[in-house]
Amino acid sequence: MKHMPEKTKKLYKRSWIAFGFRILVLLAVVLVVFLRPAELKVLEGMNFFQHFSVLHLLWGLWIWYMLEKLLPLKKIKPRGCMKYMESEFSSTEEYERYRNGQNPEFKDIFQKEKRKYDKGAGIVLAAWLLVAIAILVLKRCNILGNRELLIGSALFYVGDLVCILIWCPFRDVLMKNRCCTQCRIYNWDTIMLILPIAFIPGFFSYSLLLGAGIVVIIWEGNHLLHPERFYSISNANLQCQNCKGELGCCRIRKN
Repeated sequence: MKHMPEKTKKLYKRSWIAFGFRILVLLAVVLVVFLRPAELKVLEGMNFFQHFSVLHLLWGLWIWYMLEKLLPLKKIKPRGCMKYMESEFSSTEEYERYRNGQNPEFKDIFQKEKRKYDKGAGIVLAAWLLVAIAILVLKRCNILGNRELLIGSALFYVGDLVCILIWCPFRDVLMKNRCCTQCRIYNWDTIMLILPIAFIPGFFSYSLLLGAGIVVIIWEGNHLLHPERFYSISNANLQCQNCKGELGCCRIRKN
């Protein structure tokens, strides 16, 4: 930690605190579903509005988790999740010359880079579709119930920070991107979080699924309309030499 930029120290400290909090949330979910199984009724249908449950707190926590993705909270959020915003874009010299008609070969170089990252995103999407199919089959076979599905989402809630703080299989195995800041699918984590409980019909899961869908649609919509914001070849803010310290980068750069 002593060799990290000051901003990175603060981000990592905040993230480790959040990691500990999410572990406590996971433990609380496990205790609730085993000691007070009646609470699980909140997950079904419109029972969400029948009475207050501790699971309402979990719902509010996850709604905020999604809303936070859309707010420009620069001091507490890493650049990787905000790069879809216009405010986080700064043209590289090569991209600026291309926009001015002085660097026509840049288009092919950019498209090659984009295809590389899109391929990685496609691999992740295929992997998660397989996970979704497996969950559906196990639920239909009554191997997984509402209890297990809720615990599964709580595990993914913890796993998100495992990827940032400890080891990321998406980065190192599936996508091969350099760091979290350059991750093509940074804000997909909202859909991944909700995936297990998405198979529980009810307001609880469907409202969270809607929130997660909005986050991903905004992310992918900006990627479709403004792909230059997502790649270091065109966005100088994503380049290592311009990095002031972001989550996931220092281990790669060995600062």
